[in-house]
Amino acid sequence: MNAIHTEILYFQRRLDATRAMADAAAGPCARRAHELLAQLYGENLEVLSAQAAGLIAEPVPTLAVRSIGAAPRLRPIAHRPRLTLKLAC
Repeated sequence: MNAIHTEILYFQRRLDATRAMADAAAGPCARRAHELLAQLYGENLEVLSAQAAGLIAEPVPTLAVRSIGAAPRLRPIAHRPRLTLKLAC
């Protein structure tokens, strides 16, 4: 079993548990929150299933050589005093 199948099993368990919580929710707000979370888990499962089937190839991350280092500063940043709240006593 590879990493994608492990993630699919994890999200399937989370989806089942979230649907159970949505069914057991006391109020409409909690029910809606769990239904939305279940929808997001379902979307993630669809993407993982497509990856497992080989339909989607993971993009190869490319980095420009210049983006790895810090950007040079054109001028030094002057030290500014910290703003503090003065209490009227």
